Amino acid sequence: MAALQSSFLGNKAGFKSAVRGSASRQSSVAVSAVFGKTKATPKSAYVCLDCGYLYDGATPFEELKAYACPVCNAPKRRFKDLRGNRLNRNDPKSMVARKEALRAQVEEDGGNPDEGSNEFLIFSGVTAVAALAFLAYLNMPK
Repeated sequence: MAALQSSFLGNKAGFKSAVRGSASRQSSVAVSAVFGKTKATPKSAYVCLDCGYLYDGATPFEELKAYACPVCNAPKRRFKDLRGNRLNRNDPKSMVARKEALRAQVEEDGGNPDEGSNEFLIFSGVTAVAALAFLAYLNMPK
């Protein structure tokens, strides 16, 4: 058989690639059409709004109960689904580009990318007002 293949096209590799290229692709398309197989949908790209970190864990992001960004320690609610993500590495340049793309996407959708990040300021303000009220109470004449 090998002699027949090499004499037919002059080399084995050319014969095998020609057979694989035509028959196997056509048969897989036919099988897909008959059985309704489709390509797997790409995994959603959940990206941190604060630093641009791309979640790449084995567990689907939706199934995680609690998660914090390993780079900036942002909570799970600060991760959003980035449409059309082409950057799959977590190097600094890719993270900055993803962060900017995600913030632009959130603004296009009518959201506020900084929503939920002001809790510290609110807590600090309430604490300051409570401390001033307590000091005023202590300094009241009796």
